[in-house]
Amino acid sequence: MSTYYNLLDTQRGDFVLNATTLAAIQGPQTRYLSLTDAKADSGIPLTAAAGTPAGAVGISRTAGTSLQLVGEATSSSAKTDKAFFEFNLPSTYVAGAAIPVVVNAIVTGSGTLTGASTTITVAAYTETNGVEAALTVSAAQQFDKTGETLTFTVTGTGLAPGQHVAVEITMLVTSASGANTGVINSVAIQA
Repeated sequence: MSTYYNLLDTQRGDFVLNATTLAAIQGPQTRYLSLTDAKADSGIPLTAAAGTPAGAVGISRTAGTSLQLVGEATSSSAKTDKAFFEFNLPSTYVAGAAIPVVVNAIVTGSGTLTGASTTITVAAYTETNGVEAALTVSAAQQFDKTGETLTFTVTGTGLAPGQHVAVEITMLVTSASGANTGVINSVAIQA
């Protein structure tokens, strides 16, 4: 549903500015995705335990303190954990525009990280009538114990307001020694 704003142009008469046009003037809005709505990549709900189901992050919440998606702890090894989100592009989305996906994440623990192998990757898909089609997304990025806000770009070619999109975030944490855990603090789209 578009919001309409009536404007008066004294030289040409009345015209209507809709929310899509307004978004083009104001720019995209940051929309945070609910961490508690994340699912395993198979589409089933997450639990509090990372790795249940296999390869999924867990939801960690301490009332009044924190809400995060937490991966499995490494033990001188590598762990890969995923979170899956679905949403419809807002009515203010400008058709064909690239969609930034912003992930704030950190690695916790006392182990020694293998930096080049500690990454976050984003995959995105359109979904129509139960059929997914892959979208082009920028490359994997490294993250570490200092915390990172990483921006991934989803190519918007062929996308339109209201279209259903699925985003899958994959954390790969590799420890040369000791235990480390990947943590996602927030996920947002800018559309």
